[in-house]
Parts: sequence; structure tokens; C-alpha cells
Amino acid sequence: MAGLKSEIQDQSLTGLFNAIRFQLAGIAIAFMAGSVNYAFVLFADTIGHEIALSVPILAAALFTMVWGDATLQSQVANIKDASSKTKETNAYKYISVQPYGLLRVMNFSLAVALAASQLSILFT
Repeated sequence: MAGLKSEIQDQSLTGLFNAIRFQLAGIAIAFMAGSVNYAFVLFADTIGHEIALSVPILAAALFTMVWGDATLQSQVANIKDASSKTKETNAYKYISVQPYGLLRVMNFSLAVALAASQLSILFT
């Protein structure tokens, strides 16, 4: 037992992996909500129910924006909190230079574009 090395976990890495897991869960939820919304607006008789069906469309867009932004900011915070030993790894060097600002804009743009598409289908 004396020859075993004790593994020291960097809390920032644990937080980063949790943020990534939460982001993947949010993507799955947003995908399912968007799919259901598209199914309703494309295949259901929506005449007279436009306002009621706008609520889940806007809710899915808001969820996508808030959840995506929160998880991306959490990832950035955990990257900034990395220990000096973690900062020396190739993985850190690759992850830390990702364009998180651009990813936040893309997340927002995608949510708005999908909601606009669903609303335009619904009201035409």
C-alpha cells in the first residue's frame, strides 16, 4: 500500500466536467422540446391555438438561452480556477483557448432562429 500514489483531484476539473454534463443534458432537453414544438406546428391543427402554442416555443427558446449561457459561463469559471499543474497539460491548453464568447453568441442565435422558425410556421 505504501507504493500507491494518492490521486489528487483538481476541483476545477470536476466542476468543468459537471458543467459539460449539465450542458449535454440541456442540449438533450432543448432538442426534445424543439422536436415536440415542430411536430405540433407542422402536423397538428393549430388554428385558434396560436397564442397557447407560442408559450412552449418561447419557453424552449428561453431555456436554451439561459441553460446554455449558464453552463458555458460555468465552464469558463472552472477553466480560470484550474491549478498550475492542470494549466501545464495539453488538455488545458486546448480547452482554455476555445471561443466561449462565440459559443455563447451561437447558442443565443440558434435559440432565436429556431423559435422564429417555429413561430413563423405557426402563424402562417
